[in-house]
Amino acid sequence: MESSLISIFLITIGILFVPFFSKVFKIPVAVGEVIYGILIGKTCFNLVESSELIDFLSNFGFLLLMFIAGLEVKFVEIRKQSPKTKILTFIIPTLVFLIALLLGSELKLNFLVSLVVGAISVGVVVSVLREREILNTRYGKTIFLIGIVGEVISILLLTLASLYTKYKFSFDFWIGIVELILFFIVSRIVLLFLRSFVWWYPNRFKFFFERNPSEIGVRISLAVMFLLSIDATLIHIEPIIGAFIAGVIFATVFEETENIEEKLSGISFGFLIPIFFIHVGIEFQIPNLDFQLLKFLLLLTALSFLAKVFPSVLLKLEGFSLTNSIAAGFLLSAPLTLVIVISEVGVKLGVIDHHTEGTLILLAVLTGILAPTLFNLLYRREDESSNT
Repeated sequence: MESSLISIFLITIGILFVPFFSKVFKIPVAVGEVIYGILIGKTCFNLVESSELIDFLSNFGFLLLMFIAGLEVKFVEIRKQSPKTKILTFIIPTLVFLIALLLGSELKLNFLVSLVVGAISVGVVVSVLREREILNTRYGKTIFLIGIVGEVISILLLTLASLYTKYKFSFDFWIGIVELILFFIVSRIVLLFLRSFVWWYPNRFKFFFERNPSEIGVRISLAVMFLLSIDATLIHIEPIIGAFIAGVIFATVFEETENIEEKLSGISFGFLIPIFFIHVGIEFQIPNLDFQLLKFLLLLTALSFLAKVFPSVLLKLEGFSLTNSIAAGFLLSAPLTLVIVISEVGVKLGVIDHHTEGTLILLAVLTGILAPTLFNLLYRREDESSNT
């Protein structure tokens, strides 16, 4: 009991102080939380013992992280863009994955490791763009939309890889694809039915998107997250992927979700999600640091940057400078959350061993530090009025 209380105390200290140290060292908070977890965990001082409570809070934070990531998928924002921007928004992340998979095939890398090389996530992207106060500029929105499409493609490829690992190209694989499509369609129909009540009875459901004591909007969104995560397991999809899909569906049906996102983000990013990242660090077991490991880590880092930077040069077609286009590619090279997601799923599927998992987490930390730093060094504010 005493050791459990000490563990919770140390995690709480991390939740409180890591954001301040992360700001001082100019690294993403999530990276700081993983590093803090490594320091107090099995790799370094071994001060924290796992418990059912900590495991539960970590898994809950993980589900919330993926659900909120799904909520950030704003396809309505993509529809508002010009045809050229829409095309680039889809072409750039597609080229990223083609390059990553081709490089991975050439170097005989595990498919999931190749997927890590091409993975794109908006978490660090949004954080850095907000910090530089350019998220709402045309440049910032373009990078954000590319990140959204890249994140969706990442999850889609991870889902297909999960089904393929279990069933290869057998009949069950195609049944799994059909079940996944039906899962998405049925879930969306149910939520559309729910939205129709909001539309036809606005006075009764006015409080859904407003601040109120019962916080019914948050309750419904969390219920949707849990129900769809459970349903995902019934069709042999990882619950975290189900949580992401739940967020995407919710965002496509209820497009004005800013108030709900704000309410969820408070407790999620303020408490539960940090527990998840700290827990990742606590459980992290550093692989044997030898020349081969360092060589492999540097190779994956270089490939990750290469796969993102080259396609991002196409942003020059949007009127951005070559330097800022390259800067965008570097910023997209920090898929911290998805690297952890892919590595954990890979371990569960038995296609990634713990040594490789440790290397991938080191990759997530390294790119999480380097990518924002390189972006900040390269980015120069432009007069966007001349680019429109």
